[in-house]
Amino acid sequence: MIARGIKHITSLPKFIRLSLAVFGTGIASGLVGILCHYLLEFIQILVFGNDKSNLLSQFNSVSPFRRFAVLLVVGVLASLFWYFLQKRVSLLSISKAKQLVGKKSPNFLGQSLHALMQVAIVGAGSSIGKEGAPRELGALFGGSLSKALHLDVVDRQLLIACGAGAGLAAVYQVPFASTLFVLETLGVAWKSKNIVIILVTTYLSAYCARPIVGKEAMYQVGKVSSDPASLIQVIVLVLVITPLAMMFSFLAKKASKSRITDKRILWTMPLSYIVLGGIAALYPLIMGNGQVLAQWLFSGGVSAYLPLILVVKGLVVCLLLWAGSYGGTLTPSFTLGAGLGFLLTSCLEIFGLSLNPTLGMLLGATVFLGITLDAPLTGIALVLGFTGQGGLVAVPLILASLLSRILKNRWKKKQ
Repeated sequence: MIARGIKHITSLPKFIRLSLAVFGTGIASGLVGILCHYLLEFIQILVFGNDKSNLLSQFNSVSPFRRFAVLLVVGVLASLFWYFLQKRVSLLSISKAKQLVGKKSPNFLGQSLHALMQVAIVGAGSSIGKEGAPRELGALFGGSLSKALHLDVVDRQLLIACGAGAGLAAVYQVPFASTLFVLETLGVAWKSKNIVIILVTTYLSAYCARPIVGKEAMYQVGKVSSDPASLIQVIVLVLVITPLAMMFSFLAKKASKSRITDKRILWTMPLSYIVLGGIAALYPLIMGNGQVLAQWLFSGGVSAYLPLILVVKGLVVCLLLWAGSYGGTLTPSFTLGAGLGFLLTSCLEIFGLSLNPTLGMLLGATVFLGITLDAPLTGIALVLGFTGQGGLVAVPLILASLLSRILKNRWKKKQ
């Protein structure tokens, strides 16, 4: 019976099998986005209550001790989960899964639980990004569907990358930016066939998830305009933020490569969450993947401790990754860049320059994302998509990204 089914599948034209894999990956990734959305919402309500006005209000609605206790419990449970999971399952990154196509397949259940735990800890206040989970689940479905449809190795690798982009598109509703993400970061060639397939999966995924996830921009930001004085703002922000972004990228990658996975995780991870919990008890802005802090800044929030908060935020992300946690750095990078853009714009205003602080935040986020993702086009598109911006504001963002790329390349040549 199984052999007959396999023969029936393989008898289908390749175009039909590829089309089924493409549409299946897009729909499955959309469902992944919905699942991640509901799981995140469930965890947040479970541990912080049902205050839906905004996430910062949820964090503030509970006592400092409860914020500390929640993060301590999360650290203990997550350490036990990843310790025992990694003893039984070899976890594969998206790039590794692509490399091993035809040789080794990911453990579907183990990889799925691994991804969902990343969402759960972010919902409970962990300071790393949640975007790794939908990317990994989307890639898992893309790889599994293309394997079941007996596509060749090249197409299976493409569908894994498409699934990763589609998962990102579903959760954040940024299909165009997700398409660029696949092309710039996942080793997919800029061929017309590849581009069409990626576009179909990302837009289909975003469309499927939209009724639940919502189509509103992730950050509520008023429309931003620029003027000739913004050129000074662009140059200063690029010169200062580029090396800081390179430093954070280096530390985060080193922490991920040195991630503890052996028995030591049973004390390093809880200890890292004790550190985070102690800080969060006093400053709940530090909690979560950075979305709370960024929205607070976009809404006009001001604090004399903002420089310290940004430094601590970046170091905590690296600490959690080193101690054994899994997660992304995309949203934290956006927040760190936006915060730095706000600070530097405020400093420039001391010299009598009348500059737009919101534009400064967009510029800072663009530069930071372009460096940490090593994908300047994706960085621009993500900032525009996250904040619902468009039109001429893209011009200074493109300029900032270009100058930052040039600065980074010159720095690398000197090394």
